[in-house]
Amino acid sequence: MDSGRAFYAGLLEALTSVMGSAKGYLRDHGPRVAMLSSHLGRELGLSKAQCSELFFGGILSDMGMVGLAEDAWENPTPALSADVRERVQRHPQRSEERVRGVPHLQDLAPLLRHHHEWWDGSGYSDGLTGEGIALGARVLRLADTVAALGQKRPHRGALGPEAITEVVQAGLGKEFAPDVGECFLTLQRAGSLPLFDKESYRHTVMRAAESLLPEEVSPLSTSQLLTIIANLIDAKDPYTAGHSRRVAVLSVAVAEQFDLDAHTRSALWAGGYLHDLGKLAVPLRVLAKSGRLTEEEFAFIRAHPSDGAEILEGIPTLQHLTTGVRYHHEKWDGSGYPEGLSGDSIPLVAQIMAVCDAYDAMTSTRAYRNSRDPEFARGEVAKESGTQFGPLAAEAFLRVPEKIFENLQAQRLDLNR
Repeated sequence: MDSGRAFYAGLLEALTSVMGSAKGYLRDHGPRVAMLSSHLGRELGLSKAQCSELFFGGILSDMGMVGLAEDAWENPTPALSADVRERVQRHPQRSEERVRGVPHLQDLAPLLRHHHEWWDGSGYSDGLTGEGIALGARVLRLADTVAALGQKRPHRGALGPEAITEVVQAGLGKEFAPDVGECFLTLQRAGSLPLFDKESYRHTVMRAAESLLPEEVSPLSTSQLLTIIANLIDAKDPYTAGHSRRVAVLSVAVAEQFDLDAHTRSALWAGGYLHDLGKLAVPLRVLAKSGRLTEEEFAFIRAHPSDGAEILEGIPTLQHLTTGVRYHHEKWDGSGYPEGLSGDSIPLVAQIMAVCDAYDAMTSTRAYRNSRDPEFARGEVAKESGTQFGPLAAEAFLRVPEKIFENLQAQRLDLNR
């Protein structure tokens, strides 16, 4: 199992990508909020550790939105319906609940819960007012609004600096704390606010991690964060609860049949959790469709391995996971995607993930069919050996001890209760 601060920071960056891969409101939003928040925190005299908390608070503040209002992301409208607005207003509490499960970052929970509180008490979740709102939450409120204004929305284009200045001025003492608002306006007028840059953002992730995380992050902490990311991925598709973890467990079990080295097993473990990262870019209407997909809809499905791999390629400490993620839908006979690889040109880690992914898909209920019996699914693996699956990977899969399948099936039943 990979551990250490750098790998963990990479997973936090991947978590940002999970939240930002929606095509609607949240694209690049979290990183922009994070960068602006930490900059304002420094200007307001906060400590390095407090600025790092603000940075990660900005990244994670909308974590509760995933799986909550996908229709608002994918089909954005100028005004939210009452139902969607009610769901959106629940996201700070959900973000708070989820960050409590992120090792080393649990102290961010109050920031996330209160990042939509308004100075005049008209915000949510708790209707706090004035100095009753922690300074960090006040900073996040302004940074969240400013970042949103600077990005395109269905009913308007991205606003420029002058228009954003007017909004902030009008909101002083209402939405925004006067001290935070004045700090922003001073920097804005002086042209001292840096433009958002992804490379600077990546460097800031590492600096913030150095401030808040221990030098050696335990494998247990890494596993917990992988579970959180996988749960957010699975939340996109109501039919895949626990899928990512099961693929990870099975992939490692198959690797043990091959007696593969610890580094490869570790890559399969983390890669199994992240193999469907690209599904966050697939519209929910496609994932949940019960009928046959159109060619346009299937194009979204075919793209998800490449989309996930491209996210990981951009994160240095996660680049070694790219191979399995990119090629886990290739088939031995060359009829798979995204590149139509065949035979031994498909990397072994991808062959292993492919058979584990297919088995779990067969034994899960999907929008278009009911789940299949585990024995039937293993029979299909044997039948498709040398056609869909690499023969050695299929043979190793069929040697996995029965107890592992029984445990996974029991956990699946517990999830569905």
